[in-house]
Amino acid sequence: MFISPKPAGLFIILSLIFFHITAATFASLGVVLPAMIGELQWSWTQAGFGFTALALFTGLFSPVAATSLKRLGLRGNYALGGVIMATGFALLSMTKGLILYLTATSLLGAGFALLANVPSVFVVSQTVVKRARNAGIGVYLAAGGFGGVAGPLIANAMLESGADWRLYWQAAFVSIAALTVLFLLFADNRLISDAANETDVQPAIAHGALAPARNWTVGEALRSPAFYVIGGALMVAYFCGVSVSTWTYTHLTGLGLSAGFASAMLSLHAASNALARAAGGLAVKVVRARYLLLTGLAAEAIGMIALSMASDPVTAIVFALFEGYAFGMILFATTILQIEYFGLKNSPAILGAMNLFATVAMLGPTLTGVTGDLFGSFSPIFIAYGVIAGVLVIAGLFIHNPNQPKEKNTST
Repeated sequence: MFISPKPAGLFIILSLIFFHITAATFASLGVVLPAMIGELQWSWTQAGFGFTALALFTGLFSPVAATSLKRLGLRGNYALGGVIMATGFALLSMTKGLILYLTATSLLGAGFALLANVPSVFVVSQTVVKRARNAGIGVYLAAGGFGGVAGPLIANAMLESGADWRLYWQAAFVSIAALTVLFLLFADNRLISDAANETDVQPAIAHGALAPARNWTVGEALRSPAFYVIGGALMVAYFCGVSVSTWTYTHLTGLGLSAGFASAMLSLHAASNALARAAGGLAVKVVRARYLLLTGLAAEAIGMIALSMASDPVTAIVFALFEGYAFGMILFATTILQIEYFGLKNSPAILGAMNLFATVAMLGPTLTGVTGDLFGSFSPIFIAYGVIAGVLVIAGLFIHNPNQPKEKNTST
């Protein structure tokens, strides 16, 4: 059985939470921002600071999420995250200036870290039977991806119907509050009580036996080159992904495409993202996560170059499909690789450290906004992002399983 009946409800609610917080933060803030900018008279650079704060606090609180799950338990961790997230949405709906805006987006970043994949991948790993663990992680991550599909469509529909942008954030507040209460009704700390007994994680790969991962400590993982290759891939994915979420809508409409089409491209991008995560859960049974990661990095380079010149619908669609696939597959592959290589027991802490490492992605929205202000176009910075992703494809060729001797890793 993929999942036993008792924790099935918890798995579904975790997925719904990830769906919602992705839809209402990274996925739709870029759609709502033009309306906020128009009313509050901000520059693109000033508006970009909000996405920077969102990404920064998501990264800074990722290690906190790893420890709070252990110290506070399921109910404590997710109650704290839900309260912080709800407060962020409430403040965002009341924004009248930059200070409150940045405070709100900072809180949303902290709440996102406490509710999203750093603690939840670990909980899902305890919920799903071991032989289906990778598939379960893929399904969970895909739920967040599909939130990215829904977010831009819902936000654009509300704004085009004449609704005030504040109403959108108020609706997000009500939704996360309800989901948090629902989670607390299903939470059972016994679901994670057996984690300390986990001694190995055998990757679900049907060919070429890999050495089982021992449970590395965070300090040991930080001394492994593999940690930095995986973390670097995650960093470039977030760098591009957060910038795309912030400025694609503005970029595409500035190139002459309609607002409706720009929103549709964000949703197509998110759909490709979500499907890549789900497909990764199936593909990893026959294709090693390392190779999946390389395909994601290559697609990142293609997608960002396409975005830089997306003045026509075909090029915009190429961007949405390739960059969406890239973000989803990189997120999935890095998650699986860190469990494969470093074990499950300390995976929340190690994944949290990787997310902290990737916090440099907070600079993406601001750098992109500054580029738009200076050059009147976001294209130069999108080209630069594509080139960096291409360089990381080369770096990814040298990653190897640290549980095996290097001379035996030519195929891993």
